[in-house]
Amino acid sequence: MVGLNLPNTVSRDHAYFSGSRELFSIDPPNLAADRMNILGRPNDITPKGRSQAARQATITPKPPERESTMTIAATDQTTMVVDFLKQFMFDPNQRHHELLTKPTFGGPSDRNYNLKNSRTRRFLQWEEQTFGINLGWTDDDDPGTATRVSRWFIARPTGSAGPVRYGESIALGYGKDPSFIRYEDRTVGINLNWSNSPVFEWKLLGGPAGRAVRSGDWLAIYNKRAGDCLIYFDRTLGGDIGWPSSKTWTQQFTEHLGKLLTQAVKEHWKEAVALLLAT
Repeated sequence: MVGLNLPNTVSRDHAYFSGSRELFSIDPPNLAADRMNILGRPNDITPKGRSQAARQATITPKPPERESTMTIAATDQTTMVVDFLKQFMFDPNQRHHELLTKPTFGGPSDRNYNLKNSRTRRFLQWEEQTFGINLGWTDDDDPGTATRVSRWFIARPTGSAGPVRYGESIALGYGKDPSFIRYEDRTVGINLNWSNSPVFEWKLLGGPAGRAVRSGDWLAIYNKRAGDCLIYFDRTLGGDIGWPSSKTWTQQFTEHLGKLLTQAVKEHWKEAVALLLAT
């Protein structure tokens, strides 16, 4: 039995049971006969034979729980942001195989992958936009959709065989013409555009440098020109993709992530990217 204690300043009619997060009522004696407490016993929670005074002396008030900034502040906020940035996964429907490269979309079809996001639980795909680069999200993550949008592929500068490795420079392509995405300044939307030739300005981060990347790994997609990682970004115009450094990120994301995580990302995204690069 958990020891309880009731100071004079706390009402006996409403107290917290020490050891439980639930609030329950300690009824006055005249109502105890027809009530059951949270342990499934009569409302007198003391062992049989203990006096009312003894019971009163063993009730301890527990302050209401609240969303405490102390708990969040005690965590490593940079590590929390690292986990947030690792929001992409290649080929989740066929997990734990190594990702292999090819120079063009016309290469082996088993080296085409889909790309899922942890925030939207949808796949990133080519999608026509009125503003910005033609990228968007699927309507669902059904197996048929996963197969349909398995059009992402990865190229490396040397064209050498072997799996993609964390930290190496790669090009990202999609099975359209033009195929490759690259950094480019825009007035509206994320600073990306399509390229006919591969641009080796991307890195996959989130695992030890040099380790093979596998399908089903949550990872960050880093662009060297931007010095930043791709994230889901709820835009008014253009495809819903961006960077943590995007100017309106804080205003758009607070309602989705909560103030604590939003503030952490705003203040620590650079440290988080540096930690990913140093891994």
